Amino acid sequence: MTASEFPNSFVDHDGVAVDLTKYRGKPVVIVVVRGMPESPGGVFCPNCLAQASSLSANYEQFTSRGAELLLVYPGPRDRSVEFRQQVKALTTQSRAMPYPVCLDQDCSTCSQLGIRGDLAKPSTFILNAKGEVVYAYVGRNTSDRPSIQGTLTELDRLKK
Repeated sequence: MTASEFPNSFVDHDGVAVDLTKYRGKPVVIVVVRGMPESPGGVFCPNCLAQASSLSANYEQFTSRGAELLLVYPGPRDRSVEFRQQVKALTTQSRAMPYPVCLDQDCSTCSQLGIRGDLAKPSTFILNAKGEVVYAYVGRNTSDRPSIQGTLTELDRLKK
């Protein structure tokens, strides 16, 4: 995947554009969670909740490497509010979700990235300082995600 194939912007939880070009000069880790499937029972994926909580708990590990961290929630804004509340309940950190949460309300970005399932396949992308995708991990199922340490290891490889 080239930089031209990756979206240049997202919309944050408040409807404000998040321009990825403003992050040029530093690596960016973009984590796409699955979103709110219509089935089974309309509950949030426990793996997504755990991943977002783990990202919060390890946020300083990303920032100490000079990286920005963004989470993309595919689905409507009102469901992202519930998602954030559930992550906060799981997080022991004083600041749950200290990273920006972006929305993909119509899943058009998921489609563009080729990660569309019923909503999104859990995915992690690392963009280098030039905005080029240097790492892409697309889960084969809802529990298939890179570990935090694995993602940090990929970030460390950028410095070599």
